[in-house]
This record gives sequence, structure tokens and C-alpha cells, in this order.
Amino acid sequence: MENTDKKVNVVNSAIEINNDRIAGYEKAIEIVSGGDMQDLVPIFQKYKEQSITFKSELTPYVLQYGEQPEEGTNMSGKLFRMWMDIKSLVAPYTAQTVLDSCERGEDEFRDAYKDILNDALEDYSGIVDLLQTQLSDQQVAHQHIRELRDR
Repeated sequence: MENTDKKVNVVNSAIEINNDRIAGYEKAIEIVSGGDMQDLVPIFQKYKEQSITFKSELTPYVLQYGEQPEEGTNMSGKLFRMWMDIKSLVAPYTAQTVLDSCERGEDEFRDAYKDILNDALEDYSGIVDLLQTQLSDQQVAHQHIRELRDR
């Protein structure tokens, strides 16, 4: 039973970081919509959808043990989005600041996935390939956001 709990926790951790990423991109879309940064909306929507897909790929691994997939976000993700709200009160957003925030969110995602993969390697080899594929896809998104930011 303990091994099953760990497996569910590993997968739910990956689902939770995807929930954070979805919420982060929703916030970014909200910030850039309707202004001169409107061209970023499809990019942010694409990466939000990517995490929705990641969640749908992960969910069966939790359901197979009769558990429910994580629906919440973690505290660091909530604090990050709150910081974005506070920052907008102090200074107006620019494409550079929004992309910088998104790039930091992608850093958090990558670091969390690497930790999750380390946990999964030992006890849950069945999901390692999926997590590695998702991380690889996210790394492409991360690089794209970084390139947009650095232009």
C-alpha cells in the first residue's frame, strides 16, 4: 500500500505543477489580452493547452489506483501569481516583464519535473518515459519563451 501511495503522490505532484503552469499562463493571457501584447496570447494559450494535455496523459496513472487526480496548485505557484498581481499595481507590464515571469515559471516547472523524475525512477518506472517526454516538450516551450524574452 505504501508503494501505491508513493506512486500516486509522484503522479499527483506532476499534475499539480501542470495545474500551476495552466494557472500561470491563464494569468499571463489575462495580462496581455486587449493591449499591444495581444500577439502573445496564442503562444501562452499553446503552452496552457500543452499542460492540459500533460494532465490528461497523467490522470490514468492516478485513476488506476482508485485515487483522484490533484485539482489544486502548489503554494509557490499561488505566490508567484500573487506577486505578478502586486507587481502590476506598481509598474505597468511590458512584454519583457510578462515573458520574464513566464520564463521563471518554466524554470519552476523544469526543476519540479526533474525532482519528480528522480522520485519516479526508483519506484515507478512505468511513468518515467511519459514524464521524460513531457519534460522534453516543456524544454522546447521554455526555450521558445526565453528566445521571445531575449529579443
